[in-house]
Amino acid sequence: MDFTLGLFLAVVLSGLIWLGDLLFLRRKRPAGARESVVVEYARSFFPVLLIVFLIRAFLFEPFQIPSGSMIPTLRVGDFVLVNKFQWGLRLPLIHTPITRGSPVEAGDVMVFRYPKNPRVDYIKRVIGLPGDTIEVRGDALYINNKLVPQKLIGTFNYRPEGQGAEGMVIPTKEYEQELGGHKFHIIEFATPEAQMNFGPYKVPPHSYFMMGDDRDNSNDSRFWGVVPERNIVGKAMFVWFSWDAENWSIRWNQIGRALDGAS
Repeated sequence: MDFTLGLFLAVVLSGLIWLGDLLFLRRKRPAGARESVVVEYARSFFPVLLIVFLIRAFLFEPFQIPSGSMIPTLRVGDFVLVNKFQWGLRLPLIHTPITRGSPVEAGDVMVFRYPKNPRVDYIKRVIGLPGDTIEVRGDALYINNKLVPQKLIGTFNYRPEGQGAEGMVIPTKEYEQELGGHKFHIIEFATPEAQMNFGPYKVPPHSYFMMGDDRDNSNDSRFWGVVPERNIVGKAMFVWFSWDAENWSIRWNQIGRALDGAS
């Protein structure tokens, strides 16, 4: 079950039990008799559940990174905090916008419901805004027929997922790019086999073109299309915890990493 839906049902159930006791059961209870355990728990948990639900639905939501598609920015096991009000508030469960908020910018890191299966959340970087024309030629990205410059940072030692600390390390190229005032790093494999051509493709209205920072290992808009505005969950702000499951250790250097990247 979707966590937000489960939390909502818990709020409703505990609230109804507490309200029912206030309106009906309490009057029939003998003087000095205690309320039932069920009512006691409902009365205790309802305010807490309601506060957690409101914070998660309208303000902030935690999200765990499930794949390496955002390497080197984000690693598997990173926990990020998602801002759910900056781009406009949406009603929980039905996702209907109720406020507009700030506009989405190119370079933002977005959590969204995967268009092919809205029950699954994805995280990628916004590359194309509505009306932009996106094209990829090998390892070069073009937006509106203009090359997006990238500066070579050095070599990034890429370790495929699931191989542990002793797994094979593949040297890749790490670059810095800038979009919409946001500076960030990407990695690309310096082999013709890893490169691909895409587009030109014009982003439809109310939609966004997404790509992972691990450009050659990302299931993104190049393969399944754009993200409709209604699928937005929120803007990823920073890493608040990072756990390396393969080595059973905390990645202290990741904790506190800001994802805004505004220069």
